[in-house]
Amino acid sequence: MAVVATACTRAPVATAPAPAPTTTASTTSTTTTGVTTTAPAPAAVTIAYRLENHAGLAGFEAVVDETLHDARGWGRAGFRFVRDDSAGAPYRIVLGEPDEVQALCRPYDVFRTYSCQLGPVVALNAERWRHATPQWTGDLDAYRRMLVDHEVGHLLGLKHPPDPCPVRGHPARVMAQQSTELRGCVPNPWPLTDEVARAARHDLPLAPGYERP
Repeated sequence: MAVVATACTRAPVATAPAPAPTTTASTTSTTTTGVTTTAPAPAAVTIAYRLENHAGLAGFEAVVDETLHDARGWGRAGFRFVRDDSAGAPYRIVLGEPDEVQALCRPYDVFRTYSCQLGPVVALNAERWRHATPQWTGDLDAYRRMLVDHEVGHLLGLKHPPDPCPVRGHPARVMAQQSTELRGCVPNPWPLTDEVARAARHDLPLAPGYERP
């Protein structure tokens, strides 16, 4: 977000260079004349990330890796997540205590409570990882996966939607600020079909920097 409800944010950091395409595919279409043509489909975009567990919480790395590689996640939008804990990985996913996350998220103010995306950094608040929020009505494991998908969604260029709850009683958008309000929707850790379709266009800037709220 620009201060997000899971509370994401972004700041004036140099954005990492867009990853090079790694795979190619083709799609087949038929013209009105009945001639079948083949056009290249968008190549997959690789997101090479490293994990930094500064809070020392057990299981953090496994949850992040599982979430990013889950068939219900952003991989559906043509992103390929590759973990690389070397210093050369362009994107960082950091689990930090409130003071560290507050510093990583500046100039956004996450009130030492929420999480953010800031340039090539996704900063996850360890207190939220431990306890979720009072507004979240799902279980803790689902909250953690929502947190990862939400903030990584910002890394992919997505913003908070104007309609966070498309249909009351149905799953909320993963880019909605579910940490603070569900607006009648069901807690949901995975991107909805239209969110996947928007990300799949690959026309949004990766690792966006600071934007005024």
